[in-house]
Amino acid sequence: MKIINNDSAISEVMAILMLVLVAVSASAAYYTWIANLQDEVQTTGSEVAETRMNTFMSEIEIVCYPEYVYYNTDSNLDGEIAANATLDERFIQEIQVLVVNKALFNLTNVKVRAVSFGNGSPEWASLHFYHSTGRLQDREEGYFHPFTNKSLYFTSENKTNTSIRYITDEGYPYFASNYSNGNTTINTTNLTDLTPLHNPTYEMDDISKGEVGTGYVYLLINHTGLPVDTALKLYITNDQGVDAYRTIRFSIQ
Repeated sequence: MKIINNDSAISEVMAILMLVLVAVSASAAYYTWIANLQDEVQTTGSEVAETRMNTFMSEIEIVCYPEYVYYNTDSNLDGEIAANATLDERFIQEIQVLVVNKALFNLTNVKVRAVSFGNGSPEWASLHFYHSTGRLQDREEGYFHPFTNKSLYFTSENKTNTSIRYITDEGYPYFASNYSNGNTTINTTNLTDLTPLHNPTYEMDDISKGEVGTGYVYLLINHTGLPVDTALKLYITNDQGVDAYRTIRFSIQ
């Protein structure tokens, strides 16, 4: 039998090593492909979420004053806004919110919600009012808030140091009285239980496509040290899920 010695042939050891290298290379390539695919999926998901939010923000436009600035709010110069037996420095700010529906469909069950102030926020409450009368309403009971056994209105133009100020969105101040269109102020220093009054969500009418809806938010600044420089977030919600928000700056000196 003739034995042929082929020096160019691959030995068994080299063949095994080459198979191992091929397997390792294939595994590395597979891992790289999976990692790149995962990155692409995550990036696409983030882009979709961002695009969705940007689409919502473009379909709803929220129009309101970008900031509210207050001066000379500290009557007794003690470095804070508060109420005691002889002085009520607190105030209620009316915020008008216009919602422009730029979508191609109607928006139903539209609501505006006052979410929160930023860091170092004051003690606050979001009150429920009847805008047309300036009348404070008890959210829990559905009746007018019984304050000194009478309904509480903010219709008086007579300035007093013992009544909470009500500031309209245009900047006009009114003070608490006990009847509609009344001009006799009443003492509000004992109005301290804010729990039944807190109502951060306000209902608006349905908004047809291309139309503008109007809502109001009423914020009571109950107690805070001075100065204050913070922000409030207002969220718009509806049945269609086309949500948006607006940040408003509050500065109290």
